[in-house]
Amino acid sequence: MTDLLGIGASGVRAFQAALAVTGDNVANADTPGYVRRTVTLATGPSGAGTPLSRDRSGGAGVLSGDIGRATDALKLTAARNAAGTAARFDARADWQTRLQAIVTGSDLDARIGGFFDAASDLASAPTSTAARVIFLDRAGQAARSFSDLGASLAALSEDIQTATDAGAREVNAITTALAGVNDELRRTQAGGNAANGLLDSRDKLLAELADRIRIDVTISDRGTATVRIGSGGGAPVLVPDKGAALRIAVRDGPGGAELVLDPTHRAEVIRLPASGSLSGLIEAARQVTAAGTEIDTLATRFATGVNAQAVAGSDALGDPGQPLFATDGLSARPGKANAGSAGIDVTIADGAALAPGGYWLLKNATGWTLSRADGTASITGPGAITLDGVTVRPGAGARDGDGWFLDPAGGAIGLSLRPIGPERLAVADRFITDADSANRGDGALLLDTDHAAAAFAPQPPYRVTITAGGTADITDIATGTLLLSAPIDGSRIIGAGFGITLAGTPIAGDSFRILATGAGSSDNGNALKFADIRSAIGPGGTIEASLDAGIARIGSSLTETQRLRTTATAVASDAALAADAVSGVDLDREATALARLQNAYRANAQVIAAARDLFDTLLGISR
Repeated sequence: MTDLLGIGASGVRAFQAALAVTGDNVANADTPGYVRRTVTLATGPSGAGTPLSRDRSGGAGVLSGDIGRATDALKLTAARNAAGTAARFDARADWQTRLQAIVTGSDLDARIGGFFDAASDLASAPTSTAARVIFLDRAGQAARSFSDLGASLAALSEDIQTATDAGAREVNAITTALAGVNDELRRTQAGGNAANGLLDSRDKLLAELADRIRIDVTISDRGTATVRIGSGGGAPVLVPDKGAALRIAVRDGPGGAELVLDPTHRAEVIRLPASGSLSGLIEAARQVTAAGTEIDTLATRFATGVNAQAVAGSDALGDPGQPLFATDGLSARPGKANAGSAGIDVTIADGAALAPGGYWLLKNATGWTLSRADGTASITGPGAITLDGVTVRPGAGARDGDGWFLDPAGGAIGLSLRPIGPERLAVADRFITDADSANRGDGALLLDTDHAAAAFAPQPPYRVTITAGGTADITDIATGTLLLSAPIDGSRIIGAGFGITLAGTPIAGDSFRILATGAGSSDNGNALKFADIRSAIGPGGTIEASLDAGIARIGSSLTETQRLRTTATAVASDAALAADAVSGVDLDREATALARLQNAYRANAQVIAAARDLFDTLLGISR
């Protein structure tokens, strides 16, 4: 009798516990990180009793054991690794998409083409004021396009660095939480709800960590996790089984992405494994840096070539040409502690000699102070202030203590159009030449501008006369003074600001004049030479071809990353489904378990009821 009651009671208790666990599974079916729970049920062990009582450990009752978690360590590891690979390509693709949008949206190729087209139009109408104005406008557009693109790429690099720093902080927060979970697990009895909740937290934190960096995890008998970076037993320990986690920082080193362990103390540098979002961020940052370097190189090549050609010619006033572009500028960078909302406008006077270290602008109670970064000079004023030709106009909304760094900027960011009027455009060649109408040979005199050439002092006009002795005599037309007698052997003759080359076959007595271009000249020789800059072959081909190739490389890299992301996402999804098939909550399966456990619970309750009825019957008989 008592055995029957004990068996029924143990069954009711055991299946009641199992029903509670199944109910928890159903209630937490959509809870992130929750792992399905199971209860171990076993037959109670046999034992000796007395004639009047049964040993509680005896009989055939049901005992409920520990509450376990349905997990598969291999599938969890595979899911973590696959998710980390997918996160790497996700991060890389996201930033590469932004890079492509910035480069293609700049219309730099159209601006460069527009500049050279305007130069061609100017050569067709060298005295047209309208053509000169349009040429200057196109030059300004090209310079602004270079500058804006350079600034956008620099801002994108800063955004990626900010995201990378945030990712490193997230890793440190996760590893600190993991170390805390390890400590709690060591103090918590295994097999209970508290321990299982901690194990769920541990696995969730490990999954979040694997999304950021590649890890290798070892689980102890107590459930504590030892986390290493990368894979293999020799990999550095990030989270020990016992003790504090190691902090990290991330950077792009000369040999690739690097992880700095314990950056504020012993700072050990290791290679960052190629998995996780941090790896993808560093890879994207490297491509943005490469794109910025390429744009800077193109900007320098473009400005250098155009400026060199501009100064080689003569303007409408008959003066030597001036550089068209300024190649040094300043980039404003607000202080990280700024509390106000003000912006600043920075202008640089033409020809200003900028301080190599840049400048520092500070708002204080008395106004604004603009200082050289090296502290050698400063100026204070209530509003717009100027130092070294740098004028800063602060906007409204600044607070005391707000500051801005004005960093020297070259390359694309530093490119700008100098304040040049249409009449100052060097459309004509600096020097022109003509042949005497009485010449009998087919010789021609070719000139090239050479600022360093100084073979003789007087300036043109000159006369070049071919002598019977096979020499070219250069005389000053104004005085008739012989300046130079050079052999005619095909070599270049150096003059004053130019070089001379005799082509063809001149005959003794032939002569040529060399004249300085005067004001109002209709010559277009220098404007025609801008086409040579457009067609000049450099690294990667012409300027426009180099730009097109760079844009194509960015697009190709993005396409490849997207392909890899698609594959990695599919693998990660399959791995997650495989792990979830073991540890996830399937409501259909839980419903079946509920029905089975309810039937078992009712059956054991009926055993108790039958025992009670039997006991009542026996008592009635005894009366």
